[in-house]
Amino acid sequence: MITDQIAEDRRSSPRSQQAQPGVAEIRDRVTDLERHARTLIGQRPIVAVLAAVGFGYLTARLVSRATR
Repeated sequence: MITDQIAEDRRSSPRSQQAQPGVAEIRDRVTDLERHARTLIGQRPIVAVLAAVGFGYLTARLVSRATR
């Protein structure tokens, strides 16, 4: 019952209503990026894997430097 009340309060608050268009825009952008990524991976899987490995390597180097 309490969670229902919290959900209802969030829906009825003016602040959450103002945030909704922003959330929809972000969701649309993320969906477009996902489609683009899936298309790229489908067309060039080797390049996508090499890019992921390179990104992972750079991230690991940055994290290892930060922990020293």
